[in-house]
Amino acid sequence: MGGPTGERDSFNSKKRQADQTDAREAGLDILLRYLQAQAGLDFRQYKPNYLKRRIGVRMRATGCSDYLQYRQFVRQNPGEIGRLINDLTINVTEFFRDVDVYEAIRSKVIPEILEFKRKSGSFSIRAWSAGCATGEEPYSLSILFQEHIRRAGKEEPWMLRITATDLDDKAIMAAKEGHYEAVKLLPGMKLGDFFARNGDGYRVTEEVKRPVRFLILDIMRKPPLRHLDLILCRNVLIYFEKDKQEHILRIFHQCLRPGGFLVLGKSEAIVGSKESGFAPYSRKERIYRKA
Repeated sequence: MGGPTGERDSFNSKKRQADQTDAREAGLDILLRYLQAQAGLDFRQYKPNYLKRRIGVRMRATGCSDYLQYRQFVRQNPGEIGRLINDLTINVTEFFRDVDVYEAIRSKVIPEILEFKRKSGSFSIRAWSAGCATGEEPYSLSILFQEHIRRAGKEEPWMLRITATDLDDKAIMAAKEGHYEAVKLLPGMKLGDFFARNGDGYRVTEEVKRPVRFLILDIMRKPPLRHLDLILCRNVLIYFEKDKQEHILRIFHQCLRPGGFLVLGKSEAIVGSKESGFAPYSRKERIYRKA
């Protein structure tokens, strides 16, 4: 039977666990404040469990047993901040990832954009690849637009600008190189039209590369982009808490022109489109329009 002693021991055990949890959370908060002061990035924008998991990876790699010890390690090794950022921004991508999504962009979205531009008398197309990783997404987008522009002929003076942004400086450097070991295209596309054989891989042609501008950018901060026709932000929002997702969607809404398109990842969706200012265009492919 449990008596006063057993109840007291149980209470003391729970209190110790609570105190340890509070200490860990306090240590994490100190670490995040330090990282924000040093890097100018609010790491608390990520989902807590995801954040702790990724920091835990770096802690184990550096032999640190708690957040305060890791903070001391970062202070002594400033390059660790960059390695942590690279770990937080996992880059899993490929050319034309989710073929059905890119087929919808190819057959529906881009023709609508071109028709809108023709009617408005403007031949300038602007797009944003947010969370571009190693460049496959913005180059895929460039290829799709080049395909349509070529078909239109030289009579129309199209100007294409794709801004591609990410936090991972190493990924951005790789993206600027435009060299890939493997390439996957959509049906009907010819590899030689968009890539040149380069050693043991392929390099995007200058025609595909020229319209794409790469920048290191925190997605939580509003970029100097206006009147965009299209934004791709695929498989990025899932790492953020709901309020941060809403903040990012507001930024996208402000950057798009009326009727502009937003494409999200397959596991992402806009709930309450009226409140967000977006209307579903193709639900299955997670394509929305600015209302």
